[in-house]
Amino acid sequence: MNSLFRRVYHEQEGQVLALVAASLIVLLGMAALSIDIGYVMRAQRELQASADAAASAGGSAMGNGSNASPTTVADKYSGDSAVGGVYNIHPDMNITSVNVSYGCITGSPASTFNMPPCVTYTTSPGPGCASGCNAIQVIEKATVPTFFAKLFGVTSLKISATASATASGALPLPYHILMVLDTTASMGSGTDTGCAASGGGSYSPEQCAQLGAQTLLSYLAPCAANLSSCGSNPPVDEVGLMTFPGICSDTANGVTTANCPKATTLTNTTADPTYAPDDYTCPAKDPPIAAYNNDPEYLVIAFQNNYRASDAATTLDFSAPLVETVGAGTDSCGMPTPGGEGTFYAGAIIAAQQYLTANHTSGIQDIMILLSDGNASASSTQMGGSVKQTVTISGMSGGLFSPTAECAQAVAAANYAKTTKQSDGTSSEIYSVSYGSETSGCTTGDTLTPCETMSGIASLPLSQYFFSVPQTINGKTSTVCSGAVSITVLNQVFTSIAGQLMGSRFIPNNVF
Repeated sequence: MNSLFRRVYHEQEGQVLALVAASLIVLLGMAALSIDIGYVMRAQRELQASADAAASAGGSAMGNGSNASPTTVADKYSGDSAVGGVYNIHPDMNITSVNVSYGCITGSPASTFNMPPCVTYTTSPGPGCASGCNAIQVIEKATVPTFFAKLFGVTSLKISATASATASGALPLPYHILMVLDTTASMGSGTDTGCAASGGGSYSPEQCAQLGAQTLLSYLAPCAANLSSCGSNPPVDEVGLMTFPGICSDTANGVTTANCPKATTLTNTTADPTYAPDDYTCPAKDPPIAAYNNDPEYLVIAFQNNYRASDAATTLDFSAPLVETVGAGTDSCGMPTPGGEGTFYAGAIIAAQQYLTANHTSGIQDIMILLSDGNASASSTQMGGSVKQTVTISGMSGGLFSPTAECAQAVAAANYAKTTKQSDGTSSEIYSVSYGSETSGCTTGDTLTPCETMSGIASLPLSQYFFSVPQTINGKTSTVCSGAVSITVLNQVFTSIAGQLMGSRFIPNNVF
């Protein structure tokens, strides 16, 4: 009898071992599945961003007088080098096909999305336009390699992404666009050989940013299309410009001064267009700067629409203050990079939103475009002063910006801007352009990286509002942030933004 019990006991031991072995196989399989699914989801986001960029660019080329075929343009922004892809190549994916198709959408869907009429092109952009078209759809397919799933015989997975957009010529809202450009010392350091500015030349990162701004201005509508001259006619798209570090200003007299007054009153960073004239003289001069809590003036150029003489004009007006200010490469114009302070985003973002709110008009969409190359790193001295802000955000102490958790303050300031509702129910949209931002850094108290900060500043979806461009400067380590639109040439970023703003708009795929 004892031997029988012992045998049963040992047999149960064997069952446990078998169960443990089987459980380990299941656990390993689940781990493999989760790792591979995470990798595939990341690849799916990249592929979707690529399809979005291709559809937006192709739509912008439809009906805008471009000499390039919209199919060719869409292919260039796709992720497939085999069809001419240039800007969104993904070496970690095997893109197997890019299909570009066109359609004519009429009736209720067309009116809902303010779509242009269907146009028959002399040189057809592709199939479906023989009787006219007003929309484009891009479908990209790819295979993604697996890691642990290979143990179970699954070596790759298939993914696809679809994006649909209208042709250019839709009826866009008028825009108030406020560009916020980084003019810290690092933006003036070195030559970005990947700038790809028209006409060649050697340009600093700051000059490359200004050339990108010129690209945007060349696409916008300064006044109605049927006017031979904008003159005193009502504007359509008005553009202003802010910079950081903030400029030293005499708040009593409304002029820029080299003798920065000590901030003692409870004011804030509200923008005033009478300040900072030195930033749009030719040749440009370094303006004096102020500490971030010392009532700096961020606004350089108030809203204006004289950047082109008319909507039909193909060249910028370089006598206009705005164009002079972003006039890199022309007659020694263009903002300098005075340096002297580290990067701090929150003050400029709050000032920008306050300016947009103060100048908001019903029926006009407010847009903020923030471009920076760096890590929030302003010192306690550079944060100095005693001017308390009227807007209190996370990380501020007693209404003052803090020298700790500067990246968190930037994201909190952007959230304030994105959630501020105007009288007509609209809110600001923020395009964030990371120009060589690092994947590590920020200040004490931060859990964010510079890349994560620039991502957090952007509106959603990131596939539309967040761009990351590397700086190709010798000796400089530069990155492309995760989750950004995969365009790696700076002036093409501004082309893409212009395409989104000027009539080529995303539409639901089921409308196509």
